[in-house]
This record gives sequence, C-alpha cells and structure tokens, in this order.
Amino acid sequence: MNKSVLIASAAVIALVLWMLSGQLGSNDQTPQEQATSSDPESDRTKTLMKVQTRVQSAQQITREIVVQGQVEPLKVMHLRAETGGTIESLPLRKGQRISKGEIIAKLSAGNRMANLAVAKANQVQADNEYTAALKLQKQGLQSKTALNTSAAKLESANAQVQAAQLEISDTTLRAPFDALIDDIAVEVGDFLDRGGEIATLVDNSKLLVTGSVPQKNILDIKTGAQAKAILITGESLTGTVRYISSMADTATRSFKIEVVIDNPPARTMSGVSAELSIPVETLDAHLISPAILALDDDGTLGVKAIDENDIVIFHAVEVVKTQSDGAWVTGIPDDVTLITLGQGFVNPGEQVQPVAETGDQES
Repeated sequence: MNKSVLIASAAVIALVLWMLSGQLGSNDQTPQEQATSSDPESDRTKTLMKVQTRVQSAQQITREIVVQGQVEPLKVMHLRAETGGTIESLPLRKGQRISKGEIIAKLSAGNRMANLAVAKANQVQADNEYTAALKLQKQGLQSKTALNTSAAKLESANAQVQAAQLEISDTTLRAPFDALIDDIAVEVGDFLDRGGEIATLVDNSKLLVTGSVPQKNILDIKTGAQAKAILITGESLTGTVRYISSMADTATRSFKIEVVIDNPPARTMSGVSAELSIPVETLDAHLISPAILALDDDGTLGVKAIDENDIVIFHAVEVVKTQSDGAWVTGIPDDVTLITLGQGFVNPGEQVQPVAETGDQES
C-alpha cells in the first residue's frame, strides 16, 4: 500500500476517535447541570443591566416665589420752608429721632410782627366802621349797600390778620410725624427762599421691601399674604404684602410689589438689598440630587425609576424649589423606586437588575 495513503487513513481515524471522545465526555454532566445550562431564564438574568436604586416617599413642602428687592423706609419727606427768611436756630441735629410737633428749625420773624400789628389795627378800624354802619342802617340812615361794603372791608381785615399770623407761624418748622432726621441741608444764618429745603425726615417705624414679580407668577400672589425678607446683612424679617401693581413694567414685564415690615429692628438700614420669599401653595414633592435628572427623546426633564417588575419608567418632573442639597420636584408618584446610578445606560421599557442603595451612599 502506498505510504501516503496509509498516513491519510491514520489521520481520518484519529479525527473520528477525537470527535467520539468529545461526545462521550458531554454525557458526563449530571441532569441538573444540563438543565441549568439550557435554562433561558438564567441566561437572560446574566445579561440584565445592573442599576443602583433607592425607595423614597414624597414630602409636603411649601412652594415659594422668590424675587430680589430692596428695603425702603415707610416715608421720606424733604422738609421745605413755607416762607422766606434767615435760619435763626436749629435745635436738633442730624441722626436724631424726633416726635411729631417738635421744632426742627426757626426762621427770623423779620418785619412780620410789624405787619401783624398793622393788620390788627386795620381790623379794629373795619370792625368799628361796620358796627356804626349797622346802627345807622337799623335807624334807616344807612343804605344796605353801604352796610355790605363795611362788612366786606371787615372780612378783608380779618383775612389780613390771619395771613400775618400764618406768616409768623411758618417761621417755626415742626416735625409733621415721628421721624429720624436723616439730613439737615442748612446752617444757622443761612437765608432761605420760600420752598427751600431744610431737612430730610425718614419714617422708619415700618419698612417696605419692594421687588418685581415676573408676569408668569403674579397671579399667585395676593395682598395680605405673609412674606419673608432675607437682607444682605443677614437679618430675617417677616411682613405682609400690602401692594401689587396693576400695571407691568413695559421693559421687564414684571409687577412691583410692596411688603410692609411692622416693628423692624432699630438698626435695620434702608436701601440694602433683600431677597423676598412669598409662600403660594403647599404640595407633595421629592427631594432629589440634580445628578439623577435625565432628558427623554423629546428633551423633557425627568427621572428614571423602576416598577414592581423591574421595568424602567421615565417620569417627567417640574422643579418647584431648589436648595443647597438638591431640588424639590413634582410629577413623581408619592412612593417610587428611583434609579440613582446607571440611569444613563438604560431606557424606558427595559428590564434591569436593581441593586439597593446602601445607607452611606449619596445620590
């Protein structure tokens, strides 16, 4: 027999024997091992994506509208002279608190006292003339027209006396309300014309915190609502919404509001910046980390969770409040199993293998 034929026959025989040995070896598996290796459920579990999850429940919070504003005094008045004259005295000083009716400044009387004396003399003469005309008219010796003329002259004399007295009274300037003297614009010896500014008075017995509310939120705010103001100085004040503008600012499309603060601390400074927080509703929400937020195919903001069958669900959310440790959102069921890690690798409708978050992990 040819040598090459013998070699080929030997190779075929060796291949057949190797194949038979493999088939026999496969029969060495136990029935349990064979059943496990052919179980499709086991193969499917091995391919499920693992995700970290956390079970959490909604909490009741208060939604607030937050706007930036500033502190203003209840009233600011620039006290002006009602008559001209030289400043004779300034009994009070800048920064002093005064009560209604206290004297702030006095002007020199000048010739006003003399003018009053002349007016009073004319008044006496006019009164005598009217009395005489009245007697003559009763005796039929004076016409009614002449009597009316005397009466008019008396009225004019009375008015002149009152005007002269008012001029003298106007030389003394008094506080029209309880106030703080924020500034004094004159010094003793200065001459003022009528209308000249003497002092700036501030009524800070109450304070106003003003701000501008965006048009989308204005219907949520009502007069009488409670509000909190956090000043840039760190002070926290509470007050009441007393005014809401009926017209929007044409440039910003926002509405001005005023919150009145009763009995503010004595050293609260007007003009400082403040953050106004106005509660508008109470609702159930979840506190979540921004890290677990996701977008669906339409660009909708939401979170991914799983149902009782470990199927991924997407819940669209609305952020209602933010704070340093997360955001409060609505749109999620009261009780939910959130995916806190791995949400970027799974899609809604997909089954996953959840792994519960441990107590020392953070979302």
